[in-house]
Amino acid sequence: MTDSDPALVAFAALLAGVPVERRELARGSRFLRWLEAGAGDPAIVFEAGAASPATTWAAVFAALAPDHRVIAYDRAGYGASEHATASLERQLADLIAVLESAGPAPCVVVGHSWGALLAQLVAWQRPELVAGLVLVDPSQERLWLDPPDPAALREWARFTDPTVPARTDPRSGDMLDGAAELDREVAHRATDEPRIRALLIAAGRSYLATDQQLRTHVDEFPMILGSLDEIAHRRRTAVWPKVPVVTLTATKGRPSEYATPVIEAQERLAAESGATHTVVPDSGHYIHVDRPDLVIRSVREVFTAAASNPP
Repeated sequence: MTDSDPALVAFAALLAGVPVERRELARGSRFLRWLEAGAGDPAIVFEAGAASPATTWAAVFAALAPDHRVIAYDRAGYGASEHATASLERQLADLIAVLESAGPAPCVVVGHSWGALLAQLVAWQRPELVAGLVLVDPSQERLWLDPPDPAALREWARFTDPTVPARTDPRSGDMLDGAAELDREVAHRATDEPRIRALLIAAGRSYLATDQQLRTHVDEFPMILGSLDEIAHRRRTAVWPKVPVVTLTATKGRPSEYATPVIEAQERLAAESGATHTVVPDSGHYIHVDRPDLVIRSVREVFTAAASNPP
């Protein structure tokens, strides 16, 4: 373990007594990497949202590691995972590869936002790999296809210009400012210890340390927007596995004209999947940061149900 892996250093300090390892998986000429701690099956695999570091799971990861095997995974181009041009199929194939590596038992998949949508897509495509799902304020392709503010969404529908540094893109400033604020919030929610807070903030910043990492963050959004019709098609033809599912929906900070359709969409999702759906009025979009206690409880509930009723 060295300072060249800030996320590993920070999580090792946060867990203090539960060993944390950096694991990796070859995907052709590149490597996917993740942080892993604890023992047992099913493994709990965390998939972060778009433009979000795996460090956002810090509080939940630390609470579950003493009695579960937990995996915080970096998508290609994020954190310690090597770059590959983002596409829906590549991100699904990479998540499937991580779940296969975490086996042989199927995994509990905990996804936030875009990560929760990827978790659903994998559950439809490879149901034998999924023992249960916790969907943390999941993205809804239906809402992106008919957004309340189309002009704002169009701003994120274009890819960065590959001939100039990503930091010259006007959207990059917003991305960097938002990431810095999120890093601070993650650190303050995860621990009261100033030294560990500083390590967690440094770990979050390491996800945007290079221009290529910043480009990966910005370009993930137009990739997602270009995949919405395909995702909607897959939902129409999806067969949900018979596994426990919990969906959590945040409403804090959302205007009523947006919160209402979000709740309605998540209720439809719950009906489709057989999920337990909870609206969380005292949390913003990052429920695992604002209300880690609720996410921890939901993961434990799904884990217990999955372990007692294996597929």
